Amino acid sequence: MRPLKYFIVRIPEPVKETIVVNGVEVFLDNRFNEFQHRAFEGEVVGVPEKYPTGVEIGDTLYFHHHVVLGGNHLMYKGGQIQEAGSRRGQWIYDDDDLYYVTYDGGDDPWVCQAYAYKSKKTGKVKILGEWIFLTPAEQEAELKSDILEIVQKDKDYNQFGYIRYGSKKLEDLGLHEGDKVFFMKNADYIMEVDGEKLYRVYLQHIYAKVPEEV
Repeated sequence: MRPLKYFIVRIPEPVKETIVVNGVEVFLDNRFNEFQHRAFEGEVVGVPEKYPTGVEIGDTLYFHHHVVLGGNHLMYKGGQIQEAGSRRGQWIYDDDDLYYVTYDGGDDPWVCQAYAYKSKKTGKVKILGEWIFLTPAEQEAELKSDILEIVQKDKDYNQFGYIRYGSKKLEDLGLHEGDKVFFMKNADYIMEVDGEKLYRVYLQHIYAKVPEEV
């Protein structure tokens, strides 16, 4: 399959059916908290011909949850939406496990649903656009600089993290893998990437690099 502007991914399990508890796999009733059990990754079976992404067939793509939980024009038949409980997401064929993931070259974060990919050959994860991943950091009550000092009492949300994967756009800002950063409140959307629970954050929501004492 050779799509023009989309990634095509194979997702056999759009919503988790099982979880592992203490090393034992158990069945999961995903009718509850369905949003938390959605799939974030899939095997690449088609790459956009229009854009040089570096992604190859067989790689793992990490993407927005709307791919499996959002609406789809194919949900409408004869001008009528299908009955409640019918298949959701951006599926391609009604009887297959293929889904499309929108991509615009990575320039518009609100259009680009593809965040990163893991190379089947090297095992390395690479960023595809304006969305980045952070390793959670211990949350601080103060943020100091030469100009100002911000003090937050009884802080119950996250605004600090370490850059997990570098990219060209991060390098242009003087940011590299391992740097600690301060980001916008409530921007810490949790995703699992290559077995790690990370914060997915829009690049423009990074406010500052935080120097650490040695």
